[in-house]
Amino acid sequence: MNKYSVLILVFVLQILDANMINDLQESFHTNVVLKTISRDNVNIDKNITTHKNKVFLSNKNISEINRHVVKVIKKDSIKNNEYFSIVDLSKQVYTIVLYIHKENKIYIIGSQLISSGDMNREEEIKNGEDHYFDTPVGVFNVKDAWRSEGKYKEGTKSQSYGSKDNFVYYFGKMIVNRLNSFDKRGRKLEYVKDYKLIRDTLNFAIHSHNSDEKVGVKNSHGCVRLSDELNVFLEQNLVLHKNFFKNEKWNLKYSFKPKKIINQNIKGSYLIIVDSL
Repeated sequence: MNKYSVLILVFVLQILDANMINDLQESFHTNVVLKTISRDNVNIDKNITTHKNKVFLSNKNISEINRHVVKVIKKDSIKNNEYFSIVDLSKQVYTIVLYIHKENKIYIIGSQLISSGDMNREEEIKNGEDHYFDTPVGVFNVKDAWRSEGKYKEGTKSQSYGSKDNFVYYFGKMIVNRLNSFDKRGRKLEYVKDYKLIRDTLNFAIHSHNSDEKVGVKNSHGCVRLSDELNVFLEQNLVLHKNFFKNEKWNLKYSFKPKKIINQNIKGSYLIIVDSL
């Protein structure tokens, strides 16, 4: 192959990458942002959500995203195109970015509001119920996944894990802060001021959640709650599925392979959670 052929090939690949990125951004905007924009539980100015591709993100936010992703790329010597998921707890925003290795460049695919853990809701807990944790901060790699049964909470219209067959992505056991609101005999303490801050084990995951609770504010038990639409986008684009393939064959024991895959060649597994961008 002569140098002119190489230049033409590089140019064609650049066009393909540009088209692919644009298609991903268009898909996110159409199938995630616009499909959720009219819901009453979206806790933001609806006009803001129509700002394509940089939803909720300032130039400073984008610069910080780059810094966090580049740190992981260098530490783990990543040499492939790769998706990264970024959660900003201060804004309650989930952002998908795509790293293109040969360009050494990061592209914002899209952002959407989520809900993370709020340990201050411990006051609502009765004996025997699940506690509320703060969502852990750090760099995590997805370990396992299974699909939601789509069950509704008894007597409600709430689906704790979203619609049937949505993925629940599991990142493992984390030691996280929570408040203890019970005495040694298991009796609920009367005053919040008497609660004690303790460290406890959270089985940490990200998953869909359908209810009337607001998104864009902290209210989960510690996991990261997504919309159904964002969950579907993650699945179809293999944003968190890299570890579920072995030699390009589906290797996840407890779930069937996505029925629709947009691009088999790009996958991801990293979740970066920060207090604030």
